[in-house]
Amino acid sequence: MRYRDWLNLNIHLLWCHNLPVAGCKGDAAAVLRFTDFTNSGAWLVREGWAQVEHDGESHRAEPGEWLIVKPGRRIQSFSADARLISIAFDARWPDGSHLFERGLSMVVDANEAPELEKLVRPILQTMKQVNPDTWDVRDHVVDLTLFFQIEQLLFRWLVALADVLAAHGIGHTGHTGIDERVRMVLDLIHTYDLGEPLDFGRLATKAGLSQNHLVRLFRRDLQTTPAQYWDRLRIEHARHRLLQPEARVKEVSIELGFAYLSHFSKWVKRHTGRTPREIANAQPS
Repeated sequence: MRYRDWLNLNIHLLWCHNLPVAGCKGDAAAVLRFTDFTNSGAWLVREGWAQVEHDGESHRAEPGEWLIVKPGRRIQSFSADARLISIAFDARWPDGSHLFERGLSMVVDANEAPELEKLVRPILQTMKQVNPDTWDVRDHVVDLTLFFQIEQLLFRWLVALADVLAAHGIGHTGHTGIDERVRMVLDLIHTYDLGEPLDFGRLATKAGLSQNHLVRLFRRDLQTTPAQYWDRLRIEHARHRLLQPEARVKEVSIELGFAYLSHFSKWVKRHTGRTPREIANAQPS
């Protein structure tokens, strides 16, 4: 693909931890199950076990193994004594498709992929400068130097991940052929406050298009409409914020411009099948 095509790829770190799985107290025989996570990620199991289920398949990792998860809806299960290195990230094209998806999930022996652990260690160290307990690094203040450092470390780890996946016959997805005017509108959309109404007519005018023509181009290139794309950004923001331990449902509702908490709850339930409270009660891993 051309360098220009790769510019459509949106990549960012969400978190990187080396911790016991959240909530692993009490009954040692308990199994912890979570269903509200759709991000890309990988876990290096240190103690206990980790398992992911999706598409009628089940993948389980024991100590000394990486579990590279498929992004999207899944069931995540952990033994009560599970301890793991967890790195979570998003790497997606404008239509929402993921860079690494086909062929996942998969389990890899850590001894066969030493670079994954070697390169995740500096990310863990760098996260100590931000917040080692955060579930979304994007909400923390960092200066330009630290931002570039995090991006560089993540990209190096992703190169190692791509090599491991390629060795197992798993390649990345590609996305080409996006109209320059669509690309311009996408860039503009990402500058807007998610809590403010979006004027799609104004966006079309800035791109030199009618609103109907812009919708047609979005459908052709991204298989969605500008309004649907905007709504996806908003629901993803809501999901990520609600999953943070310190998040309050009312605060997230206000951030997204809802005057009434009941309207926000119905909107979240319609898009996710779960109430904001149910999402907030889940615990990331």
